[in-house]
Amino acid sequence: MNRLLILLFSISLIGCCNEPKLLNNGLTQKTTQITEYTIEVKNDSLNNKIQDTLVITEKKYNENDQIISRHQRNLFADETMDIEFIYNNDKNVKREIVTLSNDSSNFIVDYLYKDTLLIETKSESKNDIFQFKQIGGYKYNSDNELKESSIKQIYIDVETNDTITNTLEISKYNNKEFVTESKLSDFTKPERNRNTEYKYDCGILMEMKEFNSKDSLTSKTEYKYVFDKFENWIKRESIENDNLNYIRTRKIEYK
Repeated sequence: MNRLLILLFSISLIGCCNEPKLLNNGLTQKTTQITEYTIEVKNDSLNNKIQDTLVITEKKYNENDQIISRHQRNLFADETMDIEFIYNNDKNVKREIVTLSNDSSNFIVDYLYKDTLLIETKSESKNDIFQFKQIGGYKYNSDNELKESSIKQIYIDVETNDTITNTLEISKYNNKEFVTESKLSDFTKPERNRNTEYKYDCGILMEMKEFNSKDSLTSKTEYKYVFDKFENWIKRESIENDNLNYIRTRKIEYK
């Protein structure tokens, strides 16, 4: 092949994207379980790199490739979180039951639909320290594709009735229903407001930029992947401001 043909062939590949078709589990193949390991990378006093596993998460799936349970072990805090997912007759999740090892009460999230489109999520809990409320909202375009979501969280001190946290996060999506931008507004501490932008390549998250309340860039995170033979990633490196901070690995048990 001469140089001209090589050049034309190379140009034809630019912008070519063979985006894999994903199932409900976010993978290209059916699976029974995914185990994720979140590893922090840092340097010691001698500038040697140390890897420390912070979180181990186990996700199990049903015959419809939908998640049915999530067990998360936070090793850094010696605590666990379990989530059970319950589905309705339309095979849409209708409730999450969240159990924390450091809290005797369950935390429940209810899902509300209009026809088959999710329009709202609601949850509320209360213990001896604080009362928590969370409301999620979802908007769609004329093709019933998700275009915007919002989540509002409020923490109230039970003893003083003071609002500890009051935030609203609004996310926008592209035509593939991947989030492209999110804006967090903190009504109690506006200095914590932030905007986040996301960039993808063939459906794979490649870059995330975060801006502060003054719209100044505070961090840029790039992602590097290792994929298995089914085009599912099994290792993802998070490189923030040119420093490798986190590694996430996945063990995927295929059906």
